[in-house]
Amino acid sequence: MKIKKGSKVLLSLCILILLLFLYFILSTAFASEKTVSVSTLYGYPPYCFIKGNAEKELKEVISKGSDSPEFQGYSWDVIRESFHQMDYIINLNVMSWSSAMDKVKDGTVEIIFPAGKNAEREKIFLYSQEPVNEAKFLVYVRKDSDLKWEGLKSLNGLTIGVMKDFNYGDRWKAQISIKKHEVNDIIEGFKMLDYKEIDGFAGYEVSWDYAIKQEGWKEKFKKLPVFDSTAEYLIGLKSNKQVPKILEDFDTGKKQIIKNGKFEGIVKKWH
Repeated sequence: MKIKKGSKVLLSLCILILLLFLYFILSTAFASEKTVSVSTLYGYPPYCFIKGNAEKELKEVISKGSDSPEFQGYSWDVIRESFHQMDYIINLNVMSWSSAMDKVKDGTVEIIFPAGKNAEREKIFLYSQEPVNEAKFLVYVRKDSDLKWEGLKSLNGLTIGVMKDFNYGDRWKAQISIKKHEVNDIIEGFKMLDYKEIDGFAGYEVSWDYAIKQEGWKEKFKKLPVFDSTAEYLIGLKSNKQVPKILEDFDTGKKQIIKNGKFEGIVKKWH
């Protein structure tokens, strides 16, 4: 059957319109899929930590609506839900804190969390407006310690354990008369304190309390008063042009999960 010329033109036009429509639908779908690379540490419960006997170094791709089978925590839930709310796919990198920080500094990864503020960091990093958690700084001592607390000067001349590359605030950093001994693991620090290898162990109250409870060591140690505190944030290099938009989207996403009730669910889950 012979098709008239006008019909051929009309058919071609319809096919063209259909193709353009399909292109628009597909390009919109791909454009909505954004990716962010995130690094964090493996042993900071209950904020972010590996599950059970999982490897301490993990690399996972977390698509919208999914979660890591190996990683968990309050701060991770806040980060994940906020980015997923904004249609991000998350490339998650879990390792030691010093390695995670190195990955951000050399540009391998865009973002690291959770990070407190101090003068040194604020020179090179941009911070999210919305925090991911709060941290109170204090020192743990053995139950039999007779140390009388009169502020940080009470620790002058003593050897105090600190987590390597952790932020304890500018006030702590200014204390040059305290002997600060770096450790790589919270449990390691408490064991050193128990064996009297150090006089105290500076830490973050919620996480250090969690570790003591998990190990059944509540009767071994006591806490000195809080000497400082900070909110902790999502941060990225000022020199990375992608970082301002990523942080802006996280802030927007967190505000949205507060509004839709997901944030309240995270708080109830962990607290």
